[in-house]
Amino acid sequence: MDSLYKISLHLHMLSAVLLILSQGFYFWLRKKEDFVIFTKRLVILMLVQNVFIGMVVFTGLIMLAVTHFTVWNIEIVLMIFVITGVIVHQILINKKRKPIRSDEIALQQSYKSWVSKVYGAEIAAEIAVYIIALAFH
Repeated sequence: MDSLYKISLHLHMLSAVLLILSQGFYFWLRKKEDFVIFTKRLVILMLVQNVFIGMVVFTGLIMLAVTHFTVWNIEIVLMIFVITGVIVHQILINKKRKPIRSDEIALQQSYKSWVSKVYGAEIAAEIAVYIIALAFH
């Protein structure tokens, strides 16, 4: 069981880092002027992020199951809170993008600005939880 826990821990940390990197990739993507191309690439980016979110949740649940759900501390509660917020924001990002047409330039710019703030906040929260987890581990 110890080896399963260690492998899950390494995969959990790796998938968390990959999630942070994929969210940071949005800031490169937002430079696209054509909203249709931006939207198509954002959909692909969100699919990749959803895979990483699933990996983070799955490996976290494996680690909790290996410890028989007996290990609860502030790190785990913060991780659950942050990943729940990330999932909710993924839904909101996708939901707010759909009604924007390609000729609504002002809405496109405000959408890109809002998504930048959301991803910036998510990245900051994930890095903070990552540092807290490393510090207490």
